[in-house]
Amino acid sequence: MRSKTESPLLSQIPSVAAPWIFAAVCGVGVFFIAICLQWLIYDDWLHKSGPLRLVGSAVAFVLTFVFAFRWQMSARRRKIETVHRFETIRWMNDRIRNSLQAIECLVYASNPHAMDPVKESVDTIEKVLDEVLSNEHPEASAKITDLQETRSLSQP
Repeated sequence: MRSKTESPLLSQIPSVAAPWIFAAVCGVGVFFIAICLQWLIYDDWLHKSGPLRLVGSAVAFVLTFVFAFRWQMSARRRKIETVHRFETIRWMNDRIRNSLQAIECLVYASNPHAMDPVKESVDTIEKVLDEVLSNEHPEASAKITDLQETRSLSQP
């Protein structure tokens, strides 16, 4: 069960074992395909029975394993970097919105007549934040819209 503070994006990152397992499955698959092709060509088509040549199949296994492992590890690294970027955007979004709310409250408390231009500027900044966040992470955008609606209902 995930905690409330854990990002839903973290569940999309494969575990450390996943690239190893994927690479092993790919390597074993290529190994067995190579063995089957040898049997088909030498025994069935050429009618030359003899021992299977395992060295070439083993080399194919190793090359496939290395290629698949490196590919999966680079994909995992990219996902981790993307999650970190999204977490940074989310953190910045919260900080900016909190600061804007403090500015609104200070302006309203000190000079209520100057509230309209400040409110327009804050709304513009919030719209830009929503656009950026909705382009980068649609799930978070829906949550922020819900929070804005509850905030607007609680404001005088």
